[in-house]
Amino acid sequence: MSRNDWTNDKLFERLINNQSTRTYWDNIKALCARPEKAVFKRCATLVKSSEKRERRIGIDVLSQLGGMERPFQSETLAIYLRILPKETDLKVLESLLHAIGHNNNGMDNTGAEKIAALKTHRYAVIRFGVACALKGVDKPAAIDTLITLSADKDSDIRDWATFALGSQINRNNKAIREALWARTNDGNEDTRMEAIVGLAVRKDLRVQDLIRKELQRGDAGTLLFEAITELGTKEFLPDLKKLHKQSANDTTIHPTWRMKLEEAIATLQLSA
Repeated sequence: MSRNDWTNDKLFERLINNQSTRTYWDNIKALCARPEKAVFKRCATLVKSSEKRERRIGIDVLSQLGGMERPFQSETLAIYLRILPKETDLKVLESLLHAIGHNNNGMDNTGAEKIAALKTHRYAVIRFGVACALKGVDKPAAIDTLITLSADKDSDIRDWATFALGSQINRNNKAIREALWARTNDGNEDTRMEAIVGLAVRKDLRVQDLIRKELQRGDAGTLLFEAITELGTKEFLPDLKKLHKQSANDTTIHPTWRMKLEEAIATLQLSA
């Protein structure tokens, strides 16, 4: 019998009692595909369990219950924010923060403040989870936290927080721009490029010199093309056309890279 034919009770039983983690996510996925009130209620009970395994199961199923539809998203976020301050297990807390990130539409500043309390957590996985939880949340507490995390000692946290600040919110103020500018010299290339994109989105003209330098390095990536497109100046059109000509017969070039380059050229050609 296919897992998809199992009852809800059987899927929950397997998740709770199987010591092996081999099929854990297969069972979670099967339950997520059943956005039923009964599944939601069972998970709402599990997240309050004294057993950390059961709490994590409830959190993980609720995280993407219903796929793109998410009929219980607002209720799920409320549950998550209610249990967040009480959670002490590292693995459960990590799952909870990532789950919040999947359900943070409509989060208010009070909710963001609860998550912000963890921004200086001693473990990097939790600080990374905080950045994920606040991605796309345009509230003061979220923005202040992401600014702090954009300067974290962990490169993955800096990268994600910079991406969240630069591309996932529309707010444009000096604090955000300066936080992004500080990352334009980051040793992590992805972080540096995310900062450049974020500044270009905000039409910060300081980014023009940075783009010129990146083009001169001769190792332009798709994020650079995105930054040039966002800035919208035709100044870089000759450089892009030159890149396109140079790469025309290079069979090692990834199709996505070429597509993004051609999109940038087309956009600049059409701009006023």
